[in-house]
Amino acid sequence: MSGTTKRCPRCGAALPEAAAFCPHCARDLHLRKRPHIPTPMRRLFYARRPYVPQVYDSGSAGEVHYALDGTAYQLTVAWPDNRCDPAPDIHQSGREEDVTRWPSRLYVNCKSSGTDGWDEFSQQVASVHMEVEQDPQGASDLIAEDPVNRDEYSPDAAMVSVLEFTGDCGEPQVGWVITMDNGDTIRLRQTMHVTLIHTHVYDYHDYPMETMDQLKALLDQIQAETNRLDEVIVYLPPVTYTGQLELTDRSYEFHGCTDGSGRTVFTDTVKVATADSYWLNYFCDIDFVGSGGGVGLSMSDNGRAERCSFTGWRTAMLGYGTAWVSLGECDVRDNTIGFHFSSTGQSANDYLFNDNVFADNATAMLLENVPTDQAMELDGCRFTGNGTDIDNRCDHPLDVSQAIFE
Repeated sequence: MSGTTKRCPRCGAALPEAAAFCPHCARDLHLRKRPHIPTPMRRLFYARRPYVPQVYDSGSAGEVHYALDGTAYQLTVAWPDNRCDPAPDIHQSGREEDVTRWPSRLYVNCKSSGTDGWDEFSQQVASVHMEVEQDPQGASDLIAEDPVNRDEYSPDAAMVSVLEFTGDCGEPQVGWVITMDNGDTIRLRQTMHVTLIHTHVYDYHDYPMETMDQLKALLDQIQAETNRLDEVIVYLPPVTYTGQLELTDRSYEFHGCTDGSGRTVFTDTVKVATADSYWLNYFCDIDFVGSGGGVGLSMSDNGRAERCSFTGWRTAMLGYGTAWVSLGECDVRDNTIGFHFSSTGQSANDYLFNDNVFADNATAMLLENVPTDQAMELDGCRFTGNGTDIDNRCDHPLDVSQAIFE
């Protein structure tokens, strides 16, 4: 028998050897351990740790995928006709002595639908700026203007930065830098591959182009011996061309005769459908003389007429397809429709429709569809004797403050 008396830990009374409870205070003799609750040290650590800003870089892909408040976004540098297709490499050309301006466009798309997500995304954007890494082999620098919203020019783009460069700048890289409110940095890179322009001049004193057949043969020769990025200038003789002329493939700059020996005249439709055009198609100092029907100058690709005359057409000058077309210092008279814009393109170039005379047309200007919201400026234009001066069916922005209506 043990010499040690077992006692109740509650009241101190002596206990029988195998007692499960104290006969004196009736308390349970099995002491329960209080459970240990672990301190969530790891969870507290991560909850209190400050957010570390991240850098998202497109590299050579031209796009970055970024999640914000549960929404996945695609940020791209792209062309306006396909906002979801990245354009990390842009090929341009320019003259050594002339400045070329080209718009780099930023798009923010909802990844699931491909639709514009800039309005929501921009609420958490702290800043957007441009960086340029110049080509060390280039002879001049590319300059990127501060990015801004250009709804009147490129309404689908989140922001636009106009790049200025000459043809000898080489291959500089442009960087869109978007800084978010949370400190994240998003970089979208776009490399400009700029080549020097080679200009080819074809003068009627040196090449046969007295007839329409000769002119067409010369244009076939030009197509075979020049690159689409080359600038081609054709000086036409003082002759009257009969028959239609359709321009395909590359773009051209045509100059009519101005030496006093006579004018260059086209009496049938000149159709511009230059699928591989790089430059604007220019028509300068040329008379388009119709016989009451047809279209004088029909353009489905970008172009401009300067110091030309249009007389006797159902439609004197027509812009359609995706083309932006314009005219300046032209005489447009005695046509059913003088100038007809029916284009659904996404870009504008020369917005100056200056110093034109619209006289004795049934309708001087018919604006059915005009690309972008870029205002057309009609400074110095004179409208006289027309049935309708301007039929602005699409309610396109016009500046007629300096125009004359008689």
